[in-house]
Amino acid sequence: MLRCAFICLALAVGLVAQTAPLADKDQTGQEPTVAPTLPPPAEFPADKVPQDAVIITIEGLCDHPAGTKKPSTCKTTFTRAEFEKIVDALKPHAPQAARRMLAMSHSQALIKEQKAREMGLDKLPDFANRLEVNNLLISHEALDDAQAKQEWDNVSDKEIEEYYQKNPAEFVAVDAERVFIPWFEPDENKSLPPAEKEKRDLEWKRKLKDEADSLHARAVAGEDFLVLQKEAYKFTNVGTEVSRQTILLPRTRAFMLDSALMPMMALQAGQVSAVLPEDNGYYIFKATKRVSLPLDERTKREIRGKFRDQRVEKDKADLKKLAEASAILNESYFGPPPPPRPTANEPPPYDVMPDWNKQ
Repeated sequence: MLRCAFICLALAVGLVAQTAPLADKDQTGQEPTVAPTLPPPAEFPADKVPQDAVIITIEGLCDHPAGTKKPSTCKTTFTRAEFEKIVDALKPHAPQAARRMLAMSHSQALIKEQKAREMGLDKLPDFANRLEVNNLLISHEALDDAQAKQEWDNVSDKEIEEYYQKNPAEFVAVDAERVFIPWFEPDENKSLPPAEKEKRDLEWKRKLKDEADSLHARAVAGEDFLVLQKEAYKFTNVGTEVSRQTILLPRTRAFMLDSALMPMMALQAGQVSAVLPEDNGYYIFKATKRVSLPLDERTKREIRGKFRDQRVEKDKADLKKLAEASAILNESYFGPPPPPRPTANEPPPYDVMPDWNKQ
């Protein structure tokens, strides 16, 4: 009965995970923000609930012979211990805030599974095949979890310390303020004939670069970044409200930045970056603080996770090669193998901001 519920629970956990903040660029051209470091979760009252306490009751759900009437007392219950075993089997350490969604998804899956059996769907010819496919998926996930744990445990303390010593730049955190000058094509240019539009767009890009240079000169002279950001939005006609909080980038690490913005990580406190062109506009940074992270437990876990991820990827690549070498497909049915994928990077699906410093 639990097999179908496993899939629904996994989907629910995935939906919760998608609500986490990301450091990425908005498709509308708004500036990206670095995801804040979340504080450790506070103690939740659920921690005080006894393990044998019933936390889920599903009325009308119980096993009974097909074609017979359900007992009047038909219900299914789960204790905290039973429910947490299911959650841990699918997504260990799922956040407490996600567990109501998980419980509802599990209940719905069990009710649907009972309805399917009442309709005799478990007797359909393809039902066993579907169960076998689900078994393969569960085995795949179990293998991934086992390999991840194995590779985590295989990372030695010596490897962690050596990596930390050889890669000091990875463990620098910079607090900074940011001015973002977005690149928006003026509305009046969009309906012009192609030749005229290209001319107007070029004029606008040069004006935008001139404005970025002007704001940069004022930043170097010590002007408040909040004032500069307001003027940048006014110049580009972006109706976005600005506060001190929206221009701050706290504890920024190199892995949070695209390569074009990486010069920010070289700034010392008080220094202002050059005008940095990105695909959605220009950036100017001013460092307010720079620290080197110590090799504490948190940093050790980060490095251990990096090694684990690299080794798990190698494990997956090795298994893929093994499968490709072991599986022989009849080309009269499957056709010839597809051509190898191109190695060259495909152009981005957006216009790239030109670097006028190289013009």
